[in-house]
Amino acid sequence: MNILGLIVEYNPFHNGHLYHLLKSKEITGATHTVAIMSGNFLQRGEPALFDKYTRAEMAVKNGVDLVIELPTMFACQSAEIFSYGAVNTLNSLNCINSICFGSEEGNIDTLSTISKILVNEPEEFRSLLKKYLNDGILFPTARSSALFDYISKYNLLDISKEELLDILNSSNNILGLEYIKSLLKLDSNIKPYTIARISASYNSENITSNICSATAIRRSLKENNNLSQISDVVPSPTYSTMKNKISSNFSPMFDDKYFDLLSSIILRDANILDTYFDVNEGIENKIYQSVFTSNSLNDLQQAVKSKRYTLTKIKRTLNNILLGITKEDMNKVKNIQAMPYARVLAFNDNGREIIKAIKTNSEINIINKFANVAFNMNNNEFKTLISYDIKSSNMYNMIYYRNNRDLLKGPMDYFITPIYVR
Repeated sequence: MNILGLIVEYNPFHNGHLYHLLKSKEITGATHTVAIMSGNFLQRGEPALFDKYTRAEMAVKNGVDLVIELPTMFACQSAEIFSYGAVNTLNSLNCINSICFGSEEGNIDTLSTISKILVNEPEEFRSLLKKYLNDGILFPTARSSALFDYISKYNLLDISKEELLDILNSSNNILGLEYIKSLLKLDSNIKPYTIARISASYNSENITSNICSATAIRRSLKENNNLSQISDVVPSPTYSTMKNKISSNFSPMFDDKYFDLLSSIILRDANILDTYFDVNEGIENKIYQSVFTSNSLNDLQQAVKSKRYTLTKIKRTLNNILLGITKEDMNKVKNIQAMPYARVLAFNDNGREIIKAIKTNSEINIINKFANVAFNMNNNEFKTLISYDIKSSNMYNMIYYRNNRDLLKGPMDYFITPIYVR
């Protein structure tokens, strides 16, 4: 069995994801695939279009064999924390042969060389970085300059400074570098691969061909509220699954639907906002003052955004407040060496074979029926992580089920079992 690991959000699963899946299997020779997928809240600090089980079902219907949830505390954070959590989950399964990710660079050797320098921080690189910082240069620029000087001196890559900057500043390259860095930190045997992204960029907001970004798809759904607009850019299993959910009165979710709830939390917790993760340097005061004059979530985000804090950073910070993710709890788990559990969301027959391999090779707790999670609540890391998974599902579902309140039985993590796609 040759098992490929993928790190995904599938928000939603589109034609570009299908290309990535098929190409990844081709270049790794994989016979089986595991996707580590964000749950109901995502890395940009926003809710997923559809719930995690629905998106996992889409993934398996499109060819993924097993979908495992990335714990919420990692799923909603910066590239470094997100990547470490996802790679740690794959590594903890102890049966994954490879990982393959999309990147703008498309050359694994280039990304690996850069990652090794950033992880190992050779003494000469540290000296160069210190010199640039002492000259008053901001850290990102100082790091790229030190990196280029070090690479050039030892002729490690044939690359210009402009090309290096492009690599360091491109969305998927950033994630790719963090994936490789995490593999190195964990001393993992998983082999990394990458494929070049095709057509639309990660942040492109327009649908111009049959392969476009998830951002463009979400924008189209929000503006047009019409699935037919995206029928050519998603595989048929995605389209039919989304159509069934919408016909069942489950509308696509967008972050502005949480504005009232978030505003109430900000006002209630005004005196403890600085205890939440990523709320630093007095930004809590700006958030508190801005909520009074904001008529929408976008208003609030724009009011708090600055040259120092990007929009994505603000969205993640506000999401941490929404979900109540504290600095204290994040410090308990962000550097753990092994993930304490693997939460199964969906699988097929090949997925069953992978689960057997995990049970044979790893001591990780596999969660199928959520009612059984109490068996390891004495483990502090387990308890912290799983508690936020439950909380985020509850927060998500309070809005997601607003047209189906009769179906909301309680904390839905305890009522929904993994989806078996035959």
